[in-house]
Amino acid sequence: MRATTMRLVTLALATVCSVSALQALQAQRRSKSLSAEEIEKSNVVANTAYDLVETLRPRWLHVHELVRLPGTPGSSPQSTPVYVYVNDVNMGPVDYLKTIPARNIQELRYLDQNETASRYGPTDGQVAIVVILKR
Repeated sequence: MRATTMRLVTLALATVCSVSALQALQAQRRSKSLSAEEIEKSNVVANTAYDLVETLRPRWLHVHELVRLPGTPGSSPQSTPVYVYVNDVNMGPVDYLKTIPARNIQELRYLDQNETASRYGPTDGQVAIVVILKR
C-alpha cells in the first residue's frame, strides 16, 4: 500500500513539473520581447542579434502571408517581410540583424502588423523586430 502511495505521489509531482515546464515554454513562445537579462540567462552563444532571434524566438523571422479580400486590387496572397528598427529607425529587412553585435543589445521586441502600423505609420502589413541598443 505504501509503495503504491509513493508511486502516485511521484507521478503527481512529475505531472505538475512537466506541466509547469510546458507552460513556461509556451509563455516564452508567445512573448513579444527578449530582454538582456533573458538573453544572459539563456546562455546562448550568439555573435549577432540574428543568432539570438534565430535561437530564442525563431518564429519572429518568418515571412508572413498578407491575405487581401477577394475582388480588391492585388487580391492574391502576398508575402510581407520582417523589418528591423534600431532605436526606432527603419534599417530595412531582417538580414540587418546580422550586423548587430549581440553584446550591444538591451532588448528585442516583436511587433505584429497592427502594432507596426500604429507605431511607424502605414507599412503595407509588415511586421517588425525592434532593437534597443545599450547605451
